[in-house]
Amino acid sequence: MNNKSNPSKANKGGVKSFFKQRGTKRGAVSVLLTVLVLASLVLVNIVLAAVTDKHPLYIDVTENSSYQLQQETKDYLKEISEPVTIYVLQKETDFESGDSNNYKYRVQANKLLHAIENSSDKVELHYVDITAEPTFTSDYPQVDWTQSHAILVTCGDRYRAVDMTDMFTFDQEQYNYYGTVVITKQNVEQAIMTAILNVTTTDKTKVTVLSGQGEQDMSAFTTLLENNAYEVEEVSLLTGKIADDSEFAIIYDPDVDIDESVYTTLSDWLNNDGKFGHHLFYFPNDQHDVKDFPNLNALLADYGMEMQYGYIFENNSNYLIPGANHYLSVYDYAEDTTYTDGLRNKSIPVVMMLTMPISITDTTMAKPLLQSSEDSILFPMDMKEEDVESFDPEKQILNGAAIGIRNDGTDESKNSSVVVIGSYDALTANYLSISSYNNAAYFVNLFNTLADRDDVSIVIEGKDPSANELGVTSMDAIAFPSILVRFVIPIAVLIVGLIIWIKRRHK
Repeated sequence: MNNKSNPSKANKGGVKSFFKQRGTKRGAVSVLLTVLVLASLVLVNIVLAAVTDKHPLYIDVTENSSYQLQQETKDYLKEISEPVTIYVLQKETDFESGDSNNYKYRVQANKLLHAIENSSDKVELHYVDITAEPTFTSDYPQVDWTQSHAILVTCGDRYRAVDMTDMFTFDQEQYNYYGTVVITKQNVEQAIMTAILNVTTTDKTKVTVLSGQGEQDMSAFTTLLENNAYEVEEVSLLTGKIADDSEFAIIYDPDVDIDESVYTTLSDWLNNDGKFGHHLFYFPNDQHDVKDFPNLNALLADYGMEMQYGYIFENNSNYLIPGANHYLSVYDYAEDTTYTDGLRNKSIPVVMMLTMPISITDTTMAKPLLQSSEDSILFPMDMKEEDVESFDPEKQILNGAAIGIRNDGTDESKNSSVVVIGSYDALTANYLSISSYNNAAYFVNLFNTLADRDDVSIVIEGKDPSANELGVTSMDAIAFPSILVRFVIPIAVLIVGLIIWIKRRHK
């Protein structure tokens, strides 16, 4: 009788024995868990890839949150009730292309576009290569397609083109001397939100800029008004008339006085057949004696105000601009908050230069808007050099801007007003564009308040994507989350799983 064991039975027994071992069971469980975790991570990556195709995810660790929208943008986007489409007129890869300097601005621009889309379920972002789809432009005949446009924003049958010059500021000297296009600042959020505001606003408030008295250029401010959905037109009172549906008229730094017929025209327009509801803004010319403008002075007197002959000379160092003289200073908002309630940041002041003060002659009609410190003085324009030494003026609060209001005296009546701003420089591009001053926001808010508009003013500061924090650059801020999810976490889990399995296998 053969007592030798059967090899096949021995092997079978060895395999069964192996799988019955406690260490093997633990190892199998570990391997199974590792496989399940890896499968889950693969699934998460697939889902994230699908989601980020539509809604890119990234962590912004730049010092000034370069890739995040400002709060006023988020607030406005929440209020949009109609579908808005943003068409980038390039492939996405082409839109982000550029050299090392321009690339960071273009990437920032693209991230902000995605952020705008993600902030509202009413906004969609699409990329259209119009060189490959030339018929796309035929649906928008009001756009001058002979010009190069970067983006088109649409809402229903309303649309507005946005140019590269709207979104970026370029180094003009580099271009003039070397033909090189170098971006120095981005204004993407401002440009796109301006376009959205305009295409979603169906009933624009009309503003008439009056000419015929040698007025100065105020294109910086009229552009700001247009960007905030106001319709601006220019009318010469010598040959035309203010439209009945125009709620605002502006006389900006006139070189000569209006005549009596224009005075009557403006008075009748403000009265509006007893319906009121019209507003005149007046920016006086500081190069002439106020006595040279008797008809404009009479119009101001009808609304309880009077121009003073001189400049506001600010003596309080807290109100002065570093490195500037006493005629350039910031102003306090008046105690009456009617015209500042809509401001997002009342701690930011308005700045004005060579400001002529306004006296309130009738407090039942007129009140101040902007005021100097109590240490200011009125410095006469005709002060002679020999009189300076003996000059002993009274320190006082002076009004840099004021408003006079008239109505029919009933609670249901609309108001008509005359607003006097003592410095025409307050609306020049220099002061409207500086974010450390509130000029742009304040004056747009003043118009919005008088027009009884609830719109969010789109006055937004551009950000520099070069800002860093904790040693992480803006480009790293974009790439890091993707690398973390796609590579670092899966590899780390795999390594930890293998270590655990090996340790348990050898116990």
